[in-house]
Amino acid sequence: MQPPVYLDHHATTPCDPRVVEKMLPFFTDVFGNPASIVHEHGRAASRAVEDARIVIARFFGVAPPEIVFTAGATESNNIALRIAGRNDHIITSAIEHKSVLAAASESGAELTILRPDRDGFIAPDALRLAIRSHTKVISIEAANGEIGTLQDIPALAAVARERGILFHSDITQAAGKVPLDLRNVDLASFSAHKIYGPKGIGGLLVRRGIKVHPLIAGGGQERNIRSGTVNVPGVIGMAAAIQLRAAEMAEEAVRLTAMRNELWDRIVAEIAEVSVNGPRALRLPGNLNVSFERIEAESLILAMRRFSLSTGSACSSGERGPSRVLTAIGVGEAAAMGSIRIGLGKSNTAEQMAMLVDDLARTVTKLRQISAA
Repeated sequence: MQPPVYLDHHATTPCDPRVVEKMLPFFTDVFGNPASIVHEHGRAASRAVEDARIVIARFFGVAPPEIVFTAGATESNNIALRIAGRNDHIITSAIEHKSVLAAASESGAELTILRPDRDGFIAPDALRLAIRSHTKVISIEAANGEIGTLQDIPALAAVARERGILFHSDITQAAGKVPLDLRNVDLASFSAHKIYGPKGIGGLLVRRGIKVHPLIAGGGQERNIRSGTVNVPGVIGMAAAIQLRAAEMAEEAVRLTAMRNELWDRIVAEIAEVSVNGPRALRLPGNLNVSFERIEAESLILAMRRFSLSTGSACSSGERGPSRVLTAIGVGEAAAMGSIRIGLGKSNTAEQMAMLVDDLARTVTKLRQISAA
């Protein structure tokens, strides 16, 4: 039996075999602790980590010391938002990753949550109006992992820079998929496993001169921002994945956008009572979020056995009720409960998309007949 076609690339991606190949020596041969620089085993590991830091920094257009390695974007988001305290004010949006909203809520700072427009965009003017005298940090994601919206980060970060406010962006869903301009961004969170790298490794861009408070106290690694032995194989894997993204991202984005748009048009044309959530343009190349009227998304996904699909963020799977992202952009409860997310990746083909539309049309029709009976 053939395994299901994987269409959940926003949740995670398979580790590229070329990335795995780069990582393998650092499990068995170059196994030293990079903090143990008194001997060659440790120095070899340390050199490899610093070389990887240079690769990653060059990709993002920042200085190598500004890249801090973490266990992933959730940890990075928590570190970034801890920069605000009880006497401060944080501005974020209603469609941020759960880790941003939770960290902001638990910081003790006053919190303003901006509502996006119908396509998920945050307007610079709305951000400007929300700023207060004690606003410490603004956190707006570069791309939304449910509806694919690509925010105008340069414009939003410029608003913060005008007022001398720190600007943080969770760039996890955008990094390695679309070009990013981080010139006015002070802090940025990312993970390797969204870009065909390993799980359990990520990073935080922290501009020079910005003091953040560590979540983990200990040995003082990573500029005292993230104590603990650095995950050397993971760092090597993340750098390898980023190098591949630098080489392949542009061509892949064109292919996935064309595939996504054709899939969009076919679903709307061949299945009744459907709508697409999020913008047509300024959207992640491989993202499609579709609402099916008179359908429960969980039932649809369970019936679509030839495909691995999702209803939204993996961090919110298991939660009952409509997606908070869809609710925030004004999608009604019934439509939100009938929404699925399709996440295309580099292994997906046009033939798979044709099979997907056929299966969706057949399954939606059958589920609607059952519910009407």
